[in-house]
Amino acid sequence: MSTTTEPRVIRVALAGCGVVGAALVRLLRDEGPRIEAVHGVRLEVTRILVRDVERPRPAPLRHSLLTADVDAFLAADADLVVEAMGGLDPALRIARATLAAGRRFVTANKALVAAHGAELAAIARRTGAGFDFEAAVGGGVPVVRALREALAGAGVRAVRGILNGTSNFILTRVSEGMTYDAALADAQRAGFAEADPSRDLDGRDAADKAAILAWLAFGLDPARAQVERRGILPDPDRLARDAAAFGGVPRLIAECVERPGGIAVVVEPVVVTRDSLFGATRDEENAIVVETRWNGRIRLAGPGAGGPPTASALLGDMIHPAPRVPACGGPEDSAPVLAVPDDRSHRWIVSVLGESPDSADSRGILAAAGIGIDEWHRGGRELRIRTAPCPREAIARAVAGLEAAGGKPRLARYEGTC
Repeated sequence: MSTTTEPRVIRVALAGCGVVGAALVRLLRDEGPRIEAVHGVRLEVTRILVRDVERPRPAPLRHSLLTADVDAFLAADADLVVEAMGGLDPALRIARATLAAGRRFVTANKALVAAHGAELAAIARRTGAGFDFEAAVGGGVPVVRALREALAGAGVRAVRGILNGTSNFILTRVSEGMTYDAALADAQRAGFAEADPSRDLDGRDAADKAAILAWLAFGLDPARAQVERRGILPDPDRLARDAAAFGGVPRLIAECVERPGGIAVVVEPVVVTRDSLFGATRDEENAIVVETRWNGRIRLAGPGAGGPPTASALLGDMIHPAPRVPACGGPEDSAPVLAVPDDRSHRWIVSVLGESPDSADSRGILAAAGIGIDEWHRGGRELRIRTAPCPREAIARAVAGLEAAGGKPRLARYEGTC
């Protein structure tokens, strides 16, 4: 006589049914039978919060599930609340109420976790709730779970990588000869870029994600992370030309690294060779390297933009038991982890744009800032210099001097084969 075990039912309230939320609804529909068979779990959506209940939806939904009332949404009969709306309002209110009630909260909202992660983790610890956010960093790349669990005792020294699929898509295309405007239009048509892509292109999105990784890896309260940030604007086309002049391609790299006294967090354009790990990371893909004392270098890569990869990361958190809520260097700790400036020396590529840039004057300005020169090229209105290793404060002085001389400098870090 055979027996069957009834699946465990998890009632889900979903906040947001845009690109990511709709992809999650489709994923639950298509993968539901497999999830039930493999994991013994049946996920049932009981309520969906939207801004406009009459708006057409990209996924088939019962109209009775929809509400635009946050109070009605929070009162829904649900074991698990999933937030895919983005922004802080009403996401923060939903997160606080869910965790205070002892329920699990799963989010894809990197801005929310970066600004309030420590506070929400403290509520979760106090009430015994679950707080999961794999989808907030790296899209389909499971870096959050890796840092929270597999690498928790590995002695992390640094985490660095490409964390924004939109900027990487654009930089890939402009490096291949496409204009920035055409590359952005392609990214928007493919669903990798928002109608307003400013948070991706100016580095704020990657900065939020880097702050979250600094929290998971080192315990730095993400709200206290002082991120040194430069995006791919202005003029990604010029950035690609500057990189090509020295045999490389540009990538927007985010990193958090252990330094004497604290953690440095940086987001900026970096020139790498085409055959390096980051140079070979194309289009919307993300790639992350975790450097550890005991496990060496761990490499993670995968799709980093678009609805399906993010929805897949949400679903992974929904299915699996919640891991330990991370500790962090918040105000309740006696010795909080500190954010510190990046005091390392780097090579830099400095391009100077002008009617007839004077190479001797520009090199003199760099020399006055104490910066040596490894290589330089001059072509038409553009002068490009690759410096010897120097600290940020020195290159900042040089850039200020070039600006004062009317040179319109553009700066990128040079890493070569990273």
